[in-house]
Amino acid sequence: MIPKTLFIVLLVGSISAVHWLYTGENMGFHTLHQQLFFIPLVLASFWFGSRAGFWTAVAVSFLYGPVMLSRHHGGMHLTVFTQIALYLFVAFLMGWLSDRQRRQRQQLLKNERLTALARAASTVGIEIGDIVKDVDAIYRNSGGFKNDRASEEFILQINRLGRVVEGLKQFNASLDQPSLSNDLNDILRHSFAQFKAEAADKGVRIEVLPSPGQCPSTVPVEQVSRIFDALVGNAIDFSRRGQSILLRSYVGAEEEWILEVADAGPGVAKEVEEQLFTAFFTTKPDGYGLSLSSGRKLLRDLGGDLTYAAGENGGAVFRMHIPKQATVTITRQ
Repeated sequence: MIPKTLFIVLLVGSISAVHWLYTGENMGFHTLHQQLFFIPLVLASFWFGSRAGFWTAVAVSFLYGPVMLSRHHGGMHLTVFTQIALYLFVAFLMGWLSDRQRRQRQQLLKNERLTALARAASTVGIEIGDIVKDVDAIYRNSGGFKNDRASEEFILQINRLGRVVEGLKQFNASLDQPSLSNDLNDILRHSFAQFKAEAADKGVRIEVLPSPGQCPSTVPVEQVSRIFDALVGNAIDFSRRGQSILLRSYVGAEEEWILEVADAGPGVAKEVEEQLFTAFFTTKPDGYGLSLSSGRKLLRDLGGDLTYAAGENGGAVFRMHIPKQATVTITRQ
């Protein structure tokens, strides 16, 4: 923040010095000077928001206006005051846009954190639910405790834990969007448009091979698209310069479509394949370990699946098995 502030102060001072030291009558130079003042004004509004932009505009107006009025009399008053009004208007507009963008970015970050927490809560609920079922099955198969009171207390606590698990599961993302038929090929095109710049910066090429015709399905396309985007993002992270990523769709079993993300990266080590879809397991230092586990859970709830296979020539291949007709709809409680 301090370097940017010093840069703006230096810029305003330099332009003002040139403006004050020029003693000629060429109006072209004065016009150039008044336009140069827009540079620090716009930068201050963009970097620091509307308040900093406004005070920069006020400072520029005091530095510009009196000099022009003292050197040029008569008809220059209207021009000078119009220019000052323009400084203030541009500062307000740029500052408002900057503040609006900053608020939107903060809201997106907040939503991202909430989504991560919701996924974590839902995934923990699923994992604990499986453990509760196993413990309950072991208890019943063993005939329970010899002490009746202990058995009653155990069953009471198991039921209580089960209710807690159900509460955690309710944090799962809502899937109650209208189940109208959507073309799954649009997911490929949307993901390509979203990630092509990021991939190009890394020197990775993305190829898209959609199924001929359409891939109609009644699954909630927004949720499915989010899973697919996570797979593409992972593929880019694990790809090296010069490698390519293939996004394609094709017919799977009789009642399903396949959306596939195949990269040429290092692939998945044999010893970690079994843990790939386990909650909180990740090989990325900045990862949460939730994308694959929550993605598989969501697709299975819809009657599909998320699977992994090693590529024929190395790399990783993730396939989303998507039913043409969603079998289950999860709604927010």
